[in-house]
Amino acid sequence: MKRLLFLVAKDSYFFSHRLNLGKAAIAAGFEVALATKCSTLEKSIRAFGIQVFPLKHFTRTGLNPFKQILSLWELYKIYRTFKPDIIHQVALKPIIYGSFIARLLSVPRVINALGGLGYLFTERAEPLSKINAIKKSQLQKLFCFLLRYCLSKRNSTLILQNIDDLETLTKLKCVKSNQVVIIPGAGVDMNAFPLAFFPPFPPIIIMCISRMLWDKGIRELVQAAEILQEKKCAAEVWVYGMPDPENPTSISVEQLRAWHNSRLITWKGHCEDVALAYASCHIVALPSYREGLPKSLLEAASCGRPIVTTDVPGCREVAKDGENGLLVPVKDSKELANALMILCENEALRTRMGLAGHKRVEKYFSDQIIQQQTIRLYNETP
Repeated sequence: MKRLLFLVAKDSYFFSHRLNLGKAAIAAGFEVALATKCSTLEKSIRAFGIQVFPLKHFTRTGLNPFKQILSLWELYKIYRTFKPDIIHQVALKPIIYGSFIARLLSVPRVINALGGLGYLFTERAEPLSKINAIKKSQLQKLFCFLLRYCLSKRNSTLILQNIDDLETLTKLKCVKSNQVVIIPGAGVDMNAFPLAFFPPFPPIIIMCISRMLWDKGIRELVQAAEILQEKKCAAEVWVYGMPDPENPTSISVEQLRAWHNSRLITWKGHCEDVALAYASCHIVALPSYREGLPKSLLEAASCGRPIVTTDVPGCREVAKDGENGLLVPVKDSKELANALMILCENEALRTRMGLAGHKRVEKYFSDQIIQQQTIRLYNETP
């Protein structure tokens, strides 16, 4: 029986994005383990037959030298104890640290996955100063150097979620195309996100479920909500999600509360039941600046909700303009408001696009399709 070890920074991310893949790997005959920073989900993950190695020192961010040495030593002990045949490392820091340890221990197969290219490759909400622009350029060069190191062995493969990310990294000479496999996202459990009837209206409920980051286009969504109010549109904008203090583009709680108190949006915080939330809305919006492949939009489409999103990498893979949603230019709150208005005023269009989105997920993005592609990769000889 081959041993598969996931390295993921947070157990909540594994639970929401990779748990079904872990279960599918077990069904395919793998012994599966997870190394992660544990919060409250360790017992739930273990209940599915997945061994859990809690990380005490590893963090998504931070470069304190002493803590990084402890992190590497912690990973070394876990990799040596579990003796994986395959490791699946998700996000940049796990890829870098895990690849270094994998080399030391001669792990036979290394799968690295980037959910997106992150804020280093994403257009900023505000123009960068000259100093910060230079700093960003240097960090991009460091990123490319480290990624080349991680992929320099034949047994290492990188999973990207869209072709735009591959073209970006290839152009920067970070990767070679034969080192990369495109697998579109983590997949959607369509039984958990079934096609749902639209609720009564008015008002039309426009919903966004996302981390509260400037790069997700939350500012533009608030500005679009203000435009809709000025046009007397019978719509409400509900926003679910929490700030991410470890992300440099996180929006403050104070700002979110200010928007909420001004009645421009209704900020609802953490979403306990995403499928139920989508069933209670009519339109889903995500005016992001760049994505890998947004799981929130896939889940919304699976529930039969039309999408308004930006014409950027990741988002345009999920929403086909005029088919299951409308694409708008990035950072353009006026065009965002116009697209939302079109859907608010056309019930038949909402219904047609919602059904088209459900069929699109079924054809390309269901978790069964994604799991088959990934497990096939596990079984390939490097």
